[in-house]
Order: sequence, then C-alpha cells, then structure tokens
Amino acid sequence: VNSKGEGPAWANSLFEDNAEFGLGMRRAFQQRRDYLTLQVKEALEDESVKMSEKLRKLLNQWETMRLQNQHDLLLPKGRSIYHQLLEKLEPLLTEERQNHAKLQNLFDLRDMFGRISFWMVGGDGWAYDIGYGGLDHVIASEEHVNILVLDTEMYSN
Repeated sequence: VNSKGEGPAWANSLFEDNAEFGLGMRRAFQQRRDYLTLQVKEALEDESVKMSEKLRKLLNQWETMRLQNQHDLLLPKGRSIYHQLLEKLEPLLTEERQNHAKLQNLFDLRDMFGRISFWMVGGDGWAYDIGYGGLDHVIASEEHVNILVLDTEMYSN
C-alpha cells in the first residue's frame, strides 16, 4: 500500500466460480463508475452548483474521457490519466464540497474517479476443467480484466 492508501485488495470465492466472481466484481465497479458519470454530468449542468473554473474544467475532461470510453492510458511511472485527474480533483473537491450537495456527493465518490485493475488468478485445473465455462464467459464478455493461469504441474485449482 502506498502513502495514499492505494494497493492490492483481495477477495476470493470457491475455485470453480472464480471467473464469474471476478466478473461480478468488475461489473459492480463499472456500475458505480457509471453512477459517478451521471453525478458529474448533473453537477456540471446544474447552474446552481458553484464551482471553480479549474474544477469545472477537470470534471469536463473526466466526463469526456468516460463518454468516449477511453481506456486507461499509462504515462511515465505507471500513473494513468484517470489517476492523474484524481490527484488534481481530490484537493479541489475537498475545498469546494461545502458549496453544494452535488459537490459533496462527488467528493464522497472520489475513489471512483481513478481506475482499478481487476485480476483473476487460478490454477490449471480451474482454467482448463471445472472453471472453464466461467472463464470462457468472462473472456467472451470482453470486460477489462486480467487473467493469470498458474501451471501448478500437478493439476490443481
């Protein structure tokens, strides 16, 4: 974990539904991110929401990236554009959140401005046998997930 509290999180399920579990976690994240997108749009369109031009510009930039469905673009040192925007947005939202309830809501959802990578890890037995149907479903979904299959050399899950 780094100084900002960012780092790996772990969740697990029964080995045979690992892929579906990971896909569900990814889709839950996507649902929360879609909700944030709606909240950003509402805050930008509501003339009663008073915010600095700097905050408005950053929120517009984030919304445009989301609506164009731009994936995380890695920049030097592995910091994505989304995380760089988050680093600029967070202090502004902290400062301006008392101006309007919609800004407070964006502040409460600030962890969703960044991008999270989702990993599914399993053994060869999981990937090629008992969990294959779920893994096939995840791959066919074309969701933004990473899959690591470990060759355990003893056919385990």
